[in-house]
Amino acid sequence: MPFGGCVVVLVLQYVMILVNSGVPIAFAGTEEPAAYGELISIGGLGPSVNGKLSATIAEILETKLSIDSSRFYIKFYDVQRPFFGFNGSTF
Repeated sequence: MPFGGCVVVLVLQYVMILVNSGVPIAFAGTEEPAAYGELISIGGLGPSVNGKLSATIAEILETKLSIDSSRFYIKFYDVQRPFFGFNGSTF
C-alpha cells in the first residue's frame, strides 16, 4: 500500500486494532473527546515513518471519531522479532 512516498506492507493476519470507547479520559484539563494509542511494529518504524503514520491516524480520528488532532497521543514501539510472541512462539 502506498504511504507518503514509501510502500507499507501490511500482513492483515498480524494486524490488531483495539478501540475502547466510553472510557473516561481527561486530556489537557478537559474531558472533551480525546484518544491515546500505541503502535507496535516489528521493524519499519523511524522518525519519518512515525510522522506520516501520526498524520494519517490524526486524520482518521478527526474524520471518523471527531477527535481533534491536538487531543491525542500515540506511542510508537519498534520491537525485535524475539521480543514479540504469537502462536506459542516468537516472530
